Amino acid sequence: MKPTGKIKPNARRKGKIWKKLAALPRRVWAVGGALALAVLIVWFMLVPARREAPRTQPSSGTAGTERILNRPPLASAASPDTRIPEKELAFIQAVRLQPSRPTRMDSLKAEVVVAPTAPEQLVYTYRWKVNDRIIEEATGNTLNLSPFKKGDLITVTVTPNDGSTDGFAVESPLVAIHSVPPSLELKAMRQARKPGEPIELQLVGVAPDGDRIAFSLEDPLVPGMTIDKRSGQISWSLQPDQKGSFRFGAAVEDDNGTKVTKIFDIAVE
Repeated sequence: MKPTGKIKPNARRKGKIWKKLAALPRRVWAVGGALALAVLIVWFMLVPARREAPRTQPSSGTAGTERILNRPPLASAASPDTRIPEKELAFIQAVRLQPSRPTRMDSLKAEVVVAPTAPEQLVYTYRWKVNDRIIEEATGNTLNLSPFKKGDLITVTVTPNDGSTDGFAVESPLVAIHSVPPSLELKAMRQARKPGEPIELQLVGVAPDGDRIAFSLEDPLVPGMTIDKRSGQISWSLQPDQKGSFRFGAAVEDDNGTKVTKIFDIAVE
């Protein structure tokens, strides 16, 4: 059969559309292409990526079960947790050192204040430190201070034990070794033989730690009595109505403020 040369209506319509599209300017084609590309990019960004489901490895037991990784073991009833709560290990409330102002002549003692909930029977371990250095030979609750010097810093750490478990260790506050108090004595140098003559007395003091000392008069005071603070010499001019026994106070003090006061009696004929 020979073709008749007639064009179908649908084909004729499509041809007209393509002719119109081909007649469009290149600028329009460029803008349309850019818009289409932008739409594709936005679509790919908004569509969530498929995530691969985690693989599970079947165990060697019953079919269909799965092994859970990184799971902590469960505590069994046959082996309960034997850890002791922290509050039950606080056997000691505080540790104090006595005396609070020790010298080289003293022995320092650690006094333990026990917590109300602590066991009745406790054994203590003591660790003494002087200037942050452990004193290995000191293992009891006292420390002899004679080997040390003024100004050394001392502390002790006490660890309690109830017979099977150590409680929390408690450290005492720092205590400094103070200077040994100076001594104070009185010597009569010269007695007055008649009224108006001076009476000379001498205070004698020694500071064992080599500190400088100063003397002073204290209550009860005697009218007319004076003292040289450095030498300790006392002068007193006897008055006509002054006879009998007199009482006066005197003191010696070192550079660290350690003060010793005494009351002396002197008889005047």
